[in-house]
Amino acid sequence: MSPLIISVLATLFIILGGVTVFIMLEMTGRTRDHTGKTGRSLAGSLTWIRVHKILGYLFLSLFTLMLVFMIRKVAGFQEELTARAVFHIVLALILIPLVVIKVLVVRRHPQLSTKLPMLGIAIFTLSFGLTGITAGYYVLHRSNLTYTTLSALDNDVLDLELGKAIMNRKCSKCHSLERVYRAYKSEAGWAGTINKMALLDSPNITTFDVKQVLNYLIEQQKKRQKKSGVSLEKEIGKTLVSRKCSVCHDLDRVFGAGKNRQEWTATVSRMADTMGDPGFLSDQEKSDIITFLSGRETEQ
Repeated sequence: MSPLIISVLATLFIILGGVTVFIMLEMTGRTRDHTGKTGRSLAGSLTWIRVHKILGYLFLSLFTLMLVFMIRKVAGFQEELTARAVFHIVLALILIPLVVIKVLVVRRHPQLSTKLPMLGIAIFTLSFGLTGITAGYYVLHRSNLTYTTLSALDNDVLDLELGKAIMNRKCSKCHSLERVYRAYKSEAGWAGTINKMALLDSPNITTFDVKQVLNYLIEQQKKRQKKSGVSLEKEIGKTLVSRKCSVCHDLDRVFGAGKNRQEWTATVSRMADTMGDPGFLSDQEKSDIITFLSGRETEQ
């Protein structure tokens, strides 16, 4: 989830919480006139109650979504959590019982509704702190990250162990490391992937981090190639076929087909058009897949 989406969801979360608290205070803190009657009609009160209920459900839905995302992110993290992350988790865990208690009071014990304003204010305060250390962090920490590649000038600062440590710490925040280690890409392919991932987690990933991770993955890939004795082009093509073609059908159908390069070119182009997503296969990925599949026919 990108920082922009996080910021938008967090802002919406706070707005919903603030409006629901305001409505609740309006409903419970109305001043009475000298006749002892409320200053608003019954119909008006019911309208406010409905609005409060709808906004409350939206608030709960958004909180649940953010909680699920947080659990998935923490579950994939393989390094020690930072103090900011721990504090964020603690606030989220405190919010859970408070929200549950508020829902139970509203649904089952309406006679205790006079206690709800303070509980609602407590929930809103914790929610504000919860989003402040997530969205607030991304808003206040702007990144100047630009597209980064390796050059000969970087050799003096590149370190394989450091690259491995950064990759384990940064990449595991969003997905398993097995997904990284099993992939085969060209140097340009790795550069594109890592730069894309860095932008998603900006400003937590710096240009220095990108270079270290890029260098480590390229060197690891060279070692794997040397052990297997298989060309990089073939490994890249095989990886792409396994990842892309299996979306629609089993791979036996692919590997069992006997086609020449021209026929595979037509097939791959047709399959890419069928997906209806221009970004599903880049021109380079199409070329790599066609080269791999047509090369298998030559070997046979």
